[in-house]
Amino acid sequence: MYITFMQTYMQINTTDKHIIYGTLDKAKKKSSVLIIFVHGLTGSQNEHIFFNGAKFFTAHGVDTFRFDLYTSAKGGRKLQNCGISTHTKDLTSVIERFQNSYKKMVVVGHSLGGPVIMHAILKHISGVLLWDSTVSNAERRREDFVFHHGLNAYIIKWGVASLMSKKMISEWKRFPSPKDAIKKITVPVKIICAGNWKYVTAGKEYFKHANKPKEFAVIKGAGHNFDERGAEEALFKKSYAFIKKFI
Repeated sequence: MYITFMQTYMQINTTDKHIIYGTLDKAKKKSSVLIIFVHGLTGSQNEHIFFNGAKFFTAHGVDTFRFDLYTSAKGGRKLQNCGISTHTKDLTSVIERFQNSYKKMVVVGHSLGGPVIMHAILKHISGVLLWDSTVSNAERRREDFVFHHGLNAYIIKWGVASLMSKKMISEWKRFPSPKDAIKKITVPVKIICAGNWKYVTAGKEYFKHANKPKEFAVIKGAGHNFDERGAEEALFKKSYAFIKKFI
């Protein structure tokens, strides 16, 4: 662990002898609330919605922690060895690391980070934000996921190819429908969808069946990663309004 400015670079040991690498960003004044960001498939803690999100929320008095579910760093996990359940266990390790340091914690999941959160036990969590959360892969054929027998893994063909385990595909296919998955969340939840992406319908289903209190929003003109001008700012503002209201 080492500290620079208001950032602390941390390592959290897992029960199966891996290391979770993350960054704790702190507000100028002591905060009683921590946001934990969970990235999506092939993502990282330094994607702009998390890197800039940390700056936005700390400027508004809320601490944040962002971490890598897999990394090239020593002892870190590799994507091709992970499933959703692996990510959920690591999220649990992160929550346990901070549960005695903050009065309230909020988990924010982008894309596949949503199912990771919904698969977890959230007894120490005070609120959930789902940023354009994905759904089960059971009902659609993915031409961008190609199984390679020699590697015994799937190749993700997204420009820069990545390897993904059979375990990940299997658990993703078995992930419940939005109707059933969202019911597990018993704390305040907000679903925010990207208006120019395919998960708006799923987001409406998540919202329809979510327990109260709940909120729903669509960022018009936004793609899945909220890259468009003004998209991430709108995402942060809607998220902060939810936290201020319910947390």
